[in-house]
Amino acid sequence: MKMLKIKVVQPPYFAGEEPDEKIAGFLLEELEKTEENSLVLLPEYSNAGGISDAEAELRALPRAKLMLERASSVAKEKRAWVAVNVLEEREGKIKNSTYLFDKTGDAVFVYDKIHLPPSEVALGVERGDGVCVCEAGGIRFGFLTCYDVYFNEQIEYLAMNKPDIILLPGYQRGESSDILRAQTKLIAFRCNCFVAKASYSMASEEKGGCSMIVSPEGKILCDMGAKIGSACAEVEPKHKYMRPAGFGGGLIRNDDFINNGLCPGAFSER
Repeated sequence: MKMLKIKVVQPPYFAGEEPDEKIAGFLLEELEKTEENSLVLLPEYSNAGGISDAEAELRALPRAKLMLERASSVAKEKRAWVAVNVLEEREGKIKNSTYLFDKTGDAVFVYDKIHLPPSEVALGVERGDGVCVCEAGGIRFGFLTCYDVYFNEQIEYLAMNKPDIILLPGYQRGESSDILRAQTKLIAFRCNCFVAKASYSMASEEKGGCSMIVSPEGKILCDMGAKIGSACAEVEPKHKYMRPAGFGGGLIRNDDFINNGLCPGAFSER
């Protein structure tokens, strides 16, 4: 398979009036810079970033349509993959949705966030049904959104379904940078795939930010820290980390090395 350039976009966490409009505008400008035959990932809440009160978030829901329409157009114009997360109303329900547009501009998959923090529960967001893997264009994509990263149940499910690239739009404004890096590296290592994470700069090297791309070996290929803008890495999507099957053993996929030793029955009754 050909090499693929992945780009993650990290906007500033605007303060002051109408931060959601400023963030959406920033992301739309970055979308216009999409390169041909690449993959670009925007952070969580592309239409409603920077706000935290329920009334403002509900007012931002209609902007999801604008973000999705432009993402589809850019994907088609540039013959690129575009992944964009929105807080939206769909079929009469509020959803936290990540859309993946293929090189024709079609939405080939929509992932609805499964694990919802208290703020989204209070807003009335409906969680997804658990489907978080799709195959398109010869690439197997997995999906996590922000709070999902804390739950090994979903990470283990993804590992069993052998993705090539996990797309992770995030927010995590108050999480420490060390934890963000550790989480992303461990997900890539456990699932034996590339992980692309896009989040928000909090203007701090200690908290938030850390949009990055990590290899199946758990190696950070690019890490934005608190920087604003975008970062890229060129990868071979089907690359896997091969390791010895124990000391002196033959090579085996890292995820299979772990899968082969699982003992779920040992803990089921404890």
